[in-house]
Amino acid sequence: MRKDHQENFIKWFFILPALAFFFAWNIFPLLWVLGLSFHKYSIMTGRPPRFVGLENYTRIFGDPYFWDRFRTTFTYVFVAVFFEFVIGFGLALLFNQEIKGKKIMLTLMMAPMIIAPVATGVFFRFMYEPTWGIFGYFLDKLVGLRPQFLQDSRLALPSVILADIWMWSPFMLMMTLAGLQAVPDYLLEAAEVDRLSWWTKFRHIILPTIKPVLVLALLLRTIDAFRLFDKIFVMTGGGPGTATEIISMSVYRLAFLFFRTGRGSALAIILLVVAIIFTNIYLLLLRAGRKA
Repeated sequence: MRKDHQENFIKWFFILPALAFFFAWNIFPLLWVLGLSFHKYSIMTGRPPRFVGLENYTRIFGDPYFWDRFRTTFTYVFVAVFFEFVIGFGLALLFNQEIKGKKIMLTLMMAPMIIAPVATGVFFRFMYEPTWGIFGYFLDKLVGLRPQFLQDSRLALPSVILADIWMWSPFMLMMTLAGLQAVPDYLLEAAEVDRLSWWTKFRHIILPTIKPVLVLALLLRTIDAFRLFDKIFVMTGGGPGTATEIISMSVYRLAFLFFRTGRGSALAIILLVVAIIFTNIYLLLLRAGRKA
């Protein structure tokens, strides 16, 4: 028994510091934000928080401004993640073949994912510059147009989405390629012996094998896209007007520009709940696929 007690003590001795750090770094701030979401509080007034119940939430849900921001956020997330998945999946199918110089090309493909989001935002902001940006230069040479990519409310959101696609399509490529290379060789060889078509082999052998990897990749990218802030902040600041203002930008403006800390906390909690809902949807799809 004494030996069992010593082993348990050693286990908790190493686990407790990690648990304490996790609580201090993640759980406590989350609980603090949740508590503030039920209070009216501004750091500028110096007054203590005043409990208002669900008032912050009802004002958010009753304000058309925030519904427009949710629409912009969902548009950004769905369009960006969809094209990242399609491009990454297509490139993964290509690089799963024997191609000359594949290692060098894959290394170059992964470069955008390594760059910091702020650097990516600055990089694309310079390329979108209407006066001397590279996109405007080539469009001027080809069709005689120099669009105001980040200044035009119709083009700003697609331009930011394009930057996100450029940066994160390699992530989808990496995840999908890892799944494709994990497909058992004996199944592929059996399919070749049976002379199955490419589509039949893909549908009944490859896709069921890589589906968990695809769901995980979509889940991670969707959550990350919902909490995006830095790239949009650098490129447009949420403008022009509110054309590229997604929910994370609204949280920033409420909490740090208008100093409505309670309402900003409530909006942050709503964003967290939305991310949790999408997480559960992906997990349900994964479980349904396994049962099928």
